[in-house]
Amino acid sequence: MRALLLLLVCAILGAQPKVVILSFDGLAARKFNAHTMPQTWKLSRQAWVGEGIPPFPSTTFNGHATIATGCWPEHHGIVANGFVDPVAGFVPYTAKAEFLEREPLWIAAERSGVKAAVYHWPCATGPWRGESPWRMESFTPGRPDAQALAFCDTALKEGARLVMAYLSGMDSEAHRHGPDSREVYRKLRATDALLAPWIAKIRAEDPETRIILCADHGFARVPKMMSLPKVLKGIPGRINAHGGSAFVYLDHKAQVEEALARLRHAGLRAWTRDTLPLRFHLAASPRVGDIIISAPKGTWLSEATDAASLAKERAARIGCHAFDPANPEMHTWLVVFDQGSGPLGSVPLWDLAPTVAKMLGLKWEQAPDGKIIPFLP
Repeated sequence: MRALLLLLVCAILGAQPKVVILSFDGLAARKFNAHTMPQTWKLSRQAWVGEGIPPFPSTTFNGHATIATGCWPEHHGIVANGFVDPVAGFVPYTAKAEFLEREPLWIAAERSGVKAAVYHWPCATGPWRGESPWRMESFTPGRPDAQALAFCDTALKEGARLVMAYLSGMDSEAHRHGPDSREVYRKLRATDALLAPWIAKIRAEDPETRIILCADHGFARVPKMMSLPKVLKGIPGRINAHGGSAFVYLDHKAQVEEALARLRHAGLRAWTRDTLPLRFHLAASPRVGDIIISAPKGTWLSEATDAASLAKERAARIGCHAFDPANPEMHTWLVVFDQGSGPLGSVPLWDLAPTVAKMLGLKWEQAPDGKIIPFLP
């Protein structure tokens, strides 16, 4: 009865919808079920449920940039967690506002007169081309997920219509212990216990609030390792490995065919930017390597050149990501609490931002690559 009364009041007052986007780092589609997250799973019977298809390589920073902009990596510019920029040189940490080349949702909201609040979202680290959202808190390590939800509560109560928050998901546990480990399942249960009551509370307070649960990438177990410096020994350049994929920036472009031949002989898929499949949406960015590598399932790529760096890499490679998004293990969970329920199917992550923009009536400076998800707005 209370929910019905709230709906009537909202209709009478002409209340505008609110959208909350919560991203849980590394939460794979296959890890969301009645056993791992029973409370949220039960709530999701009243939501739209599908799978998110990440960009390639399926990494944290370009996944979140894709969700935020609705664009492919070749257009928003965050092509991986690390890359070589033609001007800035090697950038080991790319989740900064200055490296984002397309307008994120929080700036489109600001220009459209919509209050936006952003918590710990990659690339929300400061003004974007001189503009900032109504409220923004940059990433601070060690913050518990409860603070993210508390930030969302406060922002909604103070009038924000777009709220975006990053939560820890299962990323750390899956890297260090594997995606099927006890540590991952404990983390999913803890997340469920925190998240489900919060969703129920928000839905009870305002049934018009739309809540989108998503992630940047999935996870795969990787029992095998391949050393790229060994494969490419004698061919100088910079190797930037992401887990299940890598970029190679050659010192001498004349050695590209030799490098490709070695990589393919080692059992890897490898392309130049000119021959890269169009579905990867990377070739237009000058930040992408001269050679792009994709590892087979179960193999992670190392860039280490000594024992110490290899040990550091190996500590976080029981599980990893950055594989071809055609691999179902890379797909993310996707749950949308809106007016309705049912299957969403497989949804490219670049379709989320255009859909949210339609929900909120935002205007883009430049149309994104993604499409509006049918029947959600």
